[in-house]
Amino acid sequence: MPKTVIATERLILRSALPQDFEPLFSRIFGDARVTKYLGGEPLGREKARTFFDDAFDHEGTGRKIGVLVTRSDHAVVGYAGLKLFDALGDEDYEIGFVLESAVWGRGYATEIGRAQLEYGFRTTGRPRLVAQVRPANIASAQALRKIGMTFLKEYERPGLGTWDIYVRQRRA
Repeated sequence: MPKTVIATERLILRSALPQDFEPLFSRIFGDARVTKYLGGEPLGREKARTFFDDAFDHEGTGRKIGVLVTRSDHAVVGYAGLKLFDALGDEDYEIGFVLESAVWGRGYATEIGRAQLEYGFRTTGRPRLVAQVRPANIASAQALRKIGMTFLKEYERPGLGTWDIYVRQRRA
């Protein structure tokens, strides 16, 4: 039984299940329209499997990437979640969202982004949360600004090129 980490009006962020790999592989990891915004080419099955096994939240801790499904029919539409981020020299938590191209433009990024901010500030105790986005990913950058995040700086991710970092401070 998957563990729900975050629930919004239309989406559920939950722990990963073994059967989530195939829809994630076909809709995200193997889709060039999506992976170009993640810094590279589509992943082969072996690399995708390693990423899924190592990076995803199989236990429902809320501190790794979870599977994003629609509330109405539990269809896998992407992934999102909090994870540690140390590129700014502090122990920050990063929010993030990656959606299959078929659901782009529906407001899901803003919806899950807003919920991740609320969840992140409530559970981490950190004074700020961060997000990173490829400069060419204008739609995701707009979603980050819409949820109150502001551009901080560009930085180079080893092997993945230039990324923009956005931050949001905890509000009193």
